[in-house]
Formats: sequence, C-alpha cells, structure tokens
Amino acid sequence: MRKALLFAPMLMLLLTACGGGEEKDPAAALQEQYAAVASATMEADVTCHYTDEVRTYTLLCAYTPDESTVTVLAPSSLSGISATVAEGALQLSYEDISLDAGGYSAAAISPVAALPRLMEAAASGYVTEQSEETLEERACLRLACDLPGEEGTVYTTWFDRQTMLPLRSEITADSVLVFEVAWSRFEVGQAGEAPAEPEEAAPPEPEKDWTEADEAAAYAGAEE
Repeated sequence: MRKALLFAPMLMLLLTACGGGEEKDPAAALQEQYAAVASATMEADVTCHYTDEVRTYTLLCAYTPDESTVTVLAPSSLSGISATVAEGALQLSYEDISLDAGGYSAAAISPVAALPRLMEAAASGYVTEQSEETLEERACLRLACDLPGEEGTVYTTWFDRQTMLPLRSEITADSVLVFEVAWSRFEVGQAGEAPAEPEEAAPPEPEKDWTEADEAAAYAGAEE
C-alpha cells in the first residue's frame, strides 16, 4: 500500500497544547490538516452497492479543493474514462458512458465523486461521531461526518492514528451502505504543485511494412 507520511509531524504540533498544555481535540486537529491540503493524488477501490448488484471500480483522483479529475483504472472496459468534479457538478469526459448506471436511487452522489466528497468531509464536514477503533491491526480515529445540502448522507472514514491517512471509508444514504472505499494511495502535493496526472500507456509500435524478401525469409524460417 503506497502512502505518503506527510501529516504526522504537523499533527504532533496540533495535538499538543494551544496554551497551558491542553490537548487539542483529535477530530479538530485532523480536519485542520485536511483543510490545508492544496492538492493530492489519491487511488482507491470503490465498491458500489446497488439494489441488484455490487460493482467495484479502481479510481485515480487528482484532487484540489476547487476541482478534481477522477480517472477509472479498472475494470478494463472503462479504463481511461475520466470525469471532472467541481462545485457539486459532475462532467464526464465521454458523455455516452456513466458510472452510476446501476439501480440504486438512494445514493446522493456518483461513484466518481466519492473520493472528492470524502476529502471535503474530512476537511470541513460536521462531525456526528468519532471513536477510537482498530482496523487491520492499526489504531484508527473513526470520523463520521455529514455535508451541507446532503440530508441523510454520512461520510465515515477510518484514519490511521500514526499518520492520519485514510485506510477505509464508507458512504451511507438513509442509513444504508452505498459505497465502500479501500484507499491504496494518498500523496499530498506541495504548495502550488498540481496533483499528478495519470500515466498514459505507451503508444503501440507501428506495424512493419513487409517486403517480398521479408515474407520469403519469414516463410523459410517457419518451414525449418
């Protein structure tokens, strides 16, 4: 699992006293850190629980607070499709293809918007629940948040207590699980640095123009 251990040093400062040795609320400290993220590159498997089926997508997200670009890495049938998420709007790069074509009508968001919305919740969501839990043998801070204008939708993330990076998230609508997120990459960019773009596959080599001599040599080699 590729992770960027960038939050831990700053977090230790935030958790110590703001005056008189008083410890800062862990949820407030975490949200302060995520609110300061100017850009990030994230990758995760997003499992969508529709009414009649379950689908999983691997998504790469180039995140900024104002606009994020999400690219599908898997399944292969959708690989390379991308969408822009900005100000609550979703614009697909290929208008004939939609990821939320399943039958789950209770979901307030599209799967491709899941990662940017989880980031927004981590940075500025209203914390409805927080607890200390263990996940994958790691001590975690679990935060459940909601966002303005999304009544009934709850964003829950388990953050590694040592690094404050996300390990797992869930999005529920009206108390029903809609999306499960397994984070595999989270890299915070430096101030003023744009998030990394997805790597493009190398173009295929051009086909060789065969001459009569080439064909004769290949045929002879096949007969030997």
